[in-house]
Amino acid sequence: MKISELDKKKVLVLGTAKSGIAATHYLVQAGADVTVNDGGTPSVEDVETLQTLKVETIFGSHPLSLLEGVELIVKNPGIPYQIPLLQAALAQGIPIWTEVELAYRATGASWVAITGSNGKTTTTTLVHELLRRGQARVHLAGNIGFPAVEIAQQAQAGDVIVIELSSFQLMGIDAFQPVSAAFLNLSPAHLDYHGDVASYAEAKARIFENMEASGRLVVNADDRHVMQLSEQTAAQRLTFSRKQSAYARVEDGMIIIGETPVLPVNELALGGGHNLENVLAALTLIEPFAIAMTDIQDVLRTFGGVAHRTEYIGEFKGRKVYNDSKATNNVATEAALSGFTAPIVWLCGGLERGADLSPLRHAMTHVKHVIGLGETGQRFAELAEQQQVAATVTQAMEEAVKAAFDVSEPGDIILLSPASASWDQYKTYEERGEHFIRSVQEQGGAAK
Repeated sequence: MKISELDKKKVLVLGTAKSGIAATHYLVQAGADVTVNDGGTPSVEDVETLQTLKVETIFGSHPLSLLEGVELIVKNPGIPYQIPLLQAALAQGIPIWTEVELAYRATGASWVAITGSNGKTTTTTLVHELLRRGQARVHLAGNIGFPAVEIAQQAQAGDVIVIELSSFQLMGIDAFQPVSAAFLNLSPAHLDYHGDVASYAEAKARIFENMEASGRLVVNADDRHVMQLSEQTAAQRLTFSRKQSAYARVEDGMIIIGETPVLPVNELALGGGHNLENVLAALTLIEPFAIAMTDIQDVLRTFGGVAHRTEYIGEFKGRKVYNDSKATNNVATEAALSGFTAPIVWLCGGLERGADLSPLRHAMTHVKHVIGLGETGQRFAELAEQQQVAATVTQAMEEAVKAAFDVSEPGDIILLSPASASWDQYKTYEERGEHFIRSVQEQGGAAK
């Protein structure tokens, strides 16, 4: 179904929230006969918007009678396909899209798309920042921007839309075809929605199923599952790796894309091994857009990342400070610790959940001092002692940050990467990270 054919077509929008409301706006403008259904109770604001649009609405359940005469369903990504309404729609052959597909058909702009289990938001944001230095108008869409269909209506032919895509969104595409796409990594997630890892992986792999030989697919050479899934792609497949030879790689501390040296790793504002992988992927994605090397280098030296995800706060008293408050488990903290070669003063700890901390040992190569914080602070100090690393135990964030400056020297890294949830002292990891930043600013003065 082409967008030009939407006039007078009967379309069911399933779910409200941002994507559902944006899809409804667009469909009404396109002349479709729209019904909006939500199994719950939408917000007052959404109800008022739908009343203004004069569409039929049914809330509180998903009656099968809704399918009568329906030619297309545009659903909220989070609504599972297992509900009876969607199972009946599938049986009847009714197309089911997410608003990403609607957006793709609404514009002549080019799409750069990023998916993966981890790193999507940072990579997408970095790609957007890099492409902004080029000649084309660039838009940010999806989970970290505005709804895709809303952005698509603003974009013109020749523009570029950069979008982060979840497995939920990708299950609802049909013709969507990015010119450049990345599949960063794959680890078990959302199994309550997908049922098993194979189904989850299949949904992620849809990002490249419509790509042609002219497209560029960027994949993680160190992820066996991603490599296997992408073997049959028609697109040009380019690999990245911080551990082995690949198209995008690190040689003697230098980032190399193809045959082009870009920047020494130690000049990146972004920290953490996972963020180095995100940088390699982003640089490969944007290579065809001919961004000037001086602009690329400037972005890489100043882009601090996404808030609370190994976010570069700045240099204070000669120490580079990073906020990785979102690291609430071992895996995230291992990735952060492994990305630095300078001495690290590591602030860690939080809610006690009884987690085994021993897997963190191998990532502590460059840690010079551990500052244990909160309920698990003492356990992290004991981990440090086992590794013959100095340790300090604190309770309050201000105390921990003061200790970090006291035991560190110019040239060191001060890293908050708790490997623990925040709920012993904070409502959210964001609140913890913001408290860390304030404490650093109080202790360290103005950032360099």
